[in-house]
Amino acid sequence: MDDLRGSANERLARLDSVVAGGETSEEWLIRQLRAALLELSELEPVVDAEQDRREDY
Repeated sequence: MDDLRGSANERLARLDSVVAGGETSEEWLIRQLRAALLELSELEPVVDAEQDRREDY
């Protein structure tokens, strides 16, 4: 099965569809979770910097 791609909303819709169809394996779900958490970890410094910038005003 292909990895989830697209915007967060597109990935959520695809995930719901795949899960509803019973097409998921534990390995696939873990791979998707790891990919999402990696993406989130890459964004955290940007979000933290923006929050710090806004607090300074």
